[in-house]
Amino acid sequence: MTIYGYARVSTNKQELKTQLEKLENAGCEIIYQEKMTGTKRNTRVELDRMMNVLQAGDTVKVTKIDRLARSIPDLRDLIKEMHKLSVTVVFMDNQLTFEPNKSDPMANLMLNMLGSFAEFERDLIVTRTQEGKAYSKKHNPNYKEGRPKRKLNPRYLHAIQLLETQSYSDVSKNTGISKSTLQRIKKQYQEEIK
Repeated sequence: MTIYGYARVSTNKQELKTQLEKLENAGCEIIYQEKMTGTKRNTRVELDRMMNVLQAGDTVKVTKIDRLARSIPDLRDLIKEMHKLSVTVVFMDNQLTFEPNKSDPMANLMLNMLGSFAEFERDLIVTRTQEGKAYSKKHNPNYKEGRPKRKLNPRYLHAIQLLETQSYSDVSKNTGISKSTLQRIKKQYQEEIK
């Protein structure tokens, strides 16, 4: 019987540190973590990895409900999947525990309420984002949707030069630029010099 932890934030700019500390302090032996939106289950690689190793008698701990799922259907599906495997699910901050083959009407009510708030919060974020884009399109003639094209500054150009003789891991350690950014700037550089 293993105690697993699952931690998630939505973007690379957010930090997992607080969640990881709570999970470690709660006795989690193995912690799966990712920086990925909670709205799309099929893109959450670490969640799938964890689901594939779970066995009867294991426990999965998550700090809050919205870290596991941002919609009630996804939340229920995940808990059902874990219960089919005879796995207990614990939401630490919400003080909710869902054990397989055990029905708790109060816990189910709280799950639905907190899940609804998580879904509502996600919908508000989407609405505000769309309103902001619409406002910018209307008031800014130079508005372009999406991420602005990255400028290959001297730091990036130096990193590209280092990649000729070093691995992505080494260059990442030496420059503080993530591997994914190194891959993108190398691709951009190759496209620009064609």
